[in-house]
Amino acid sequence: FVLLLLYGRQLLNLFRRPEELRALVTGWGPWAGLGIVAFQVLQIVVAPLPGHVVSFVVGYALGLWPGVLWLLLGVMLGSTISFTLARLLGRRLLRYLVPPERLDALDRQIVRRGTFYLFLLILVPNPVGDLAYYLAGLTPLPLPVFLALVFLGRLPSSLIECGLGSGATRFGPVQWGILAAVAALAALLYFLNQRRIARLLEKWSHVGRFARPGKR
Repeated sequence: FVLLLLYGRQLLNLFRRPEELRALVTGWGPWAGLGIVAFQVLQIVVAPLPGHVVSFVVGYALGLWPGVLWLLLGVMLGSTISFTLARLLGRRLLRYLVPPERLDALDRQIVRRGTFYLFLLILVPNPVGDLAYYLAGLTPLPLPVFLALVFLGRLPSSLIECGLGSGATRFGPVQWGILAAVAALAALLYFLNQRRIARLLEKWSHVGRFARPGKR
């Protein structure tokens, strides 16, 4: 949040001038991929910026397949860090990230509904967001299984968002205006329907077999 306060205006100006944003990323040269991985890790572990916007920008700057590759590397590394921190530090860590009442509610849902519910939290945009990676660390889920869920859950959105970003290199002012309007409408609909999305995820999932995480 401090970064947003300090650099929010500069970031907004870059998004208003997409060619400058693309030049900024491509200007990193061979370090562009590593920079994207580092940014993804920061976005997942600290979560100061929306990841979907990052995916679009990476696709716009690097193209579809290089963008997807670097994005998924960053997601896998960032989710591993979140998962490991939660497994090592337990609920003590998450108390700093989410109110205790909400943590208890999410804890109960994941314990009741199991692996498929956790997969839906990773696959479908929802109010839990990247907190799902921390919550997974409180379960007995093995790390390799968790990483498989992350890869399968994040691959579709990475392909779609990077694909849109890659195609946007051919956009003119009208297309950019339409894209901005659609994105704003989608964000508004998501904001207004967060509880409904959460209920749908619960409805689609099945009772799981997770043992209750320890109250560390």
